[in-house]
Amino acid sequence: MPEAMSWEEEARCNDHDPEMFFATRPRAEGRAKAICSRCPVSFECLQFALAARVEFGVWGGLSSKERMVLLREAPRPARSRRLQPAFSG
Repeated sequence: MPEAMSWEEEARCNDHDPEMFFATRPRAEGRAKAICSRCPVSFECLQFALAARVEFGVWGGLSSKERMVLLREAPRPARSRRLQPAFSG
């Protein structure tokens, strides 16, 4: 039985120079984002980058600055509070 491929193995960026996805020039970033826009696993890639808080590069079609904005604006899970009984009798 064939082993299931991970999303990284299906990523379109595997066919391109990795430097393009970590370049600081806007033109290279635009090329990287164009590749991501046609990638079948860009959602999984973005999920990974957000969960791991990857600081550099284009992941899932977003730059590091764009991902940081998403993370800042994302709702934070409520801290668990000790529930006090409403009635103690």
